[in-house]
Amino acid sequence: MASNGKGNVYGLNIFTKTIRNSPNDSGKIIGVIEGPADKMITAYPKEFAFMRHQTKRSLRNKKLNDN
Repeated sequence: MASNGKGNVYGLNIFTKTIRNSPNDSGKIIGVIEGPADKMITAYPKEFAFMRHQTKRSLRNKKLNDN
């Protein structure tokens, strides 16, 4: 997929965030991925291999063709 400069992959928002422990702290910059867990796993399977995620679609019974 082509990037629009904001790091949008599979509808995920990828950006940086500064975390401060106190008001005078210069802070620590971390990377943040925001979006649904199933899309994160699809887009980055190696990075999210530690996660197990079940969607309602995967839990539904499949229609069986008994002809």
